[in-house]
Amino acid sequence: MKNYNVSDIDQEINPEFCFKLVILGDSGVGKTSLVKHEINNIFMPQRDSTIIFEHSFKNFMIQEKTIRLQIWDTCGKEVYHSSMKNFYRSALCIVVVFSLENSDSFYKVNKWIEEIQENNSDDSILVLIGNKSDLTQPRIVPKETIEDYCRKNKIDNYFEASAKTGENVHELFKYLVRQLFIKFANPIIQDNNKNKNEEKDIVSSFRKNLFSENTANCCKSCFCYNQ
Repeated sequence: MKNYNVSDIDQEINPEFCFKLVILGDSGVGKTSLVKHEINNIFMPQRDSTIIFEHSFKNFMIQEKTIRLQIWDTCGKEVYHSSMKNFYRSALCIVVVFSLENSDSFYKVNKWIEEIQENNSDDSILVLIGNKSDLTQPRIVPKETIEDYCRKNKIDNYFEASAKTGENVHELFKYLVRQLFIKFANPIIQDNNKNKNEEKDIVSSFRKNLFSENTANCCKSCFCYNQ
């Protein structure tokens, strides 16, 4: 079994693969805080709402390949929904975030997923995140309710994280890179390797046929297979 360990790349580098990731969810659930913690390792407790979207990126290494995660953090305000639909059609990974301390943000998850299904390819990777797992008070959204929702809607990727403490944040983004690499990059790499092997087989067959008829008078060329 292959080792799909993911590591950060600090220096600026031209990536071999770029993946577009869009983060959706209601205002105030902590979408931007999750991104800021991953990119800059900081927590911003109070800030203005995102205006339509913010773009950032981070580079990773997996299987000796450089990956760039293009992260599009979107505004959760209703007024911008119609303008964002075309924006996330080309995303290969979509993350929907809700707050564990806000039941309304959880009940609106279904609305976000319906929009994704209407405007995005079925091939994209869907991930659901319950943010603010650092709550000191009893959680508002029960874990059983979330599990039941995921089971009924066939959502395999669910995480709980805290942008405040950093719990599960880096693990989440590494998981996203790993899944994107396996689903989209790995088949391209395998096809390229297959084509290269087929080219080698064609050249090898040609060389063998060229020299096989007269082995006694071998040309001694470095390309000759009769040596």
